[in-house]
Amino acid sequence: MKISQYCYFSVRSTSLSAADMTARLRMQPDKALVMGSRSPARVLPRFHAWQIVCRSDESVDDQLHHLMDRLEPIRAELVSLCADDDVSPVMQVVRLFGDPEGVDAVPDDTAWDQGQERPRPLGWHLSLRVLDFLLSTRAELDVDEYDSSDDKDDR
Repeated sequence: MKISQYCYFSVRSTSLSAADMTARLRMQPDKALVMGSRSPARVLPRFHAWQIVCRSDESVDDQLHHLMDRLEPIRAELVSLCADDDVSPVMQVVRLFGDPEGVDAVPDDTAWDQGQERPRPLGWHLSLRVLDFLLSTRAELDVDEYDSSDDKDDR
């Protein structure tokens, strides 16, 4: 089965705009959301958001560490911003099973060339570095997993 996955860190607020968050953090986001920009009548999205994203074929562990490398220089600013009661930080992990564009989950007995890194799309863990960051910023961890395979018989 092929799997694709990506991670992002998001700071959400209903009162602070993404531009305000950018000014306080002194770092441009990879993606910004504006509350109500898609549907003013239904207020979608329901919040403003400032996001740093990592999309790659690497394991979730590695993607989270790439995010940490980018976020660590502004950690003090993030801690200060995330202390606001109207700010909701979240570390998001998204995994899509059965994605034809994804990476194969290889069996353990597959032969690999010496020095070649083995894709690890299945298991993952949170290192102490990531846990400490989540705690210091009061961030929640949200993991979404979806089955996008065409196999309807395995329900």
